[in-house]
Amino acid sequence: MQNDWKNLPLGLPMTVASVGTLATLFAGKNLHAGFGVAWAALSFWHGWQHHKKMQADAGRLKNCCLTAKADIHAQFTPVQVLVNSFQVDSYVPGRVRLRSSLLAAYPEWQQPLEEYVKSFTGVQTAAINPLTGSLLITYDIAQLRQKPKLAVLEDKIAELAAERL
Repeated sequence: MQNDWKNLPLGLPMTVASVGTLATLFAGKNLHAGFGVAWAALSFWHGWQHHKKMQADAGRLKNCCLTAKADIHAQFTPVQVLVNSFQVDSYVPGRVRLRSSLLAAYPEWQQPLEEYVKSFTGVQTAAINPLTGSLLITYDIAQLRQKPKLAVLEDKIAELAAERL
């Protein structure tokens, strides 16, 4: 029974109290003040109900997002997820900036990814901006192109950058 009072729909009582407050504006001070107090009390109660509902909704949303993150981890490896999420922001031979919202969302991936990229032949620097989720890679073009797979990767990045323009 106590939960019934907490969840009571207040739209009709608030409407009656507000109309009563306006209708009694010239009828008498006591009646007008009574409707005004009722309206204020119902407004406060309604606000409290809204606050509780917003807290509950936020909790459900947080749990939903955590479940979605767990699903992503279960289906793919972090490297697969990252590779699929990258977009080419800028490219000139010897310098490329890639962006992924997942780099900002998963800070624990940043340092291992930087170290992994730096391990490639010809890569001079790899720096992640943790706020924007961008990865800036500078490299020696001649050294990189000595490895056929890295040369193909650079060509693909150049194509993606050209498509973006």
